[in-house]
Amino acid sequence: MKNSFLQLLILTSLLFTTYKSDAQKWVGSSGAAKIEVIDFHTTHRCQTCLAIENAARNVVEQEFAGEVKAGKIVFKTVDVDDSKNNQIAEKFEASGTALFIYNGKTGQALDLTEAGFMYAVNKEAKLKEYIRNAIRKNLLLL
Repeated sequence: MKNSFLQLLILTSLLFTTYKSDAQKWVGSSGAAKIEVIDFHTTHRCQTCLAIENAARNVVEQEFAGEVKAGKIVFKTVDVDDSKNNQIAEKFEASGTALFIYNGKTGQALDLTEAGFMYAVNKEAKLKEYIRNAIRKNLLLL
């Protein structure tokens, strides 16, 4: 009985040390704990969709340049109409424009899509504030 328990314990620990979650397979594939700002979009984009991307890109590149250079933050766009992006789009349930802050360490994603559509065109500063605060909170978790 003791031997069976020991074997089960070893097997379980091996599974946990070698297991790589689905999120880590398609996001943060380098294995490094980082924040990913992911802008999903379709091939044909409207003014609001472009404004969401521009706001997110500006916050990341201008306000977190040091973290980008250090590899702690990555900004990426994902065309959901491109079949090579099916897996990541399905994981985030993105079928069109969507904005997520993904924490590679915790595996959690924060959906900022609603704020994007509410503020991107007429209240860009408000959207940037949402993005900035979400990134800062997630950096504390790294």
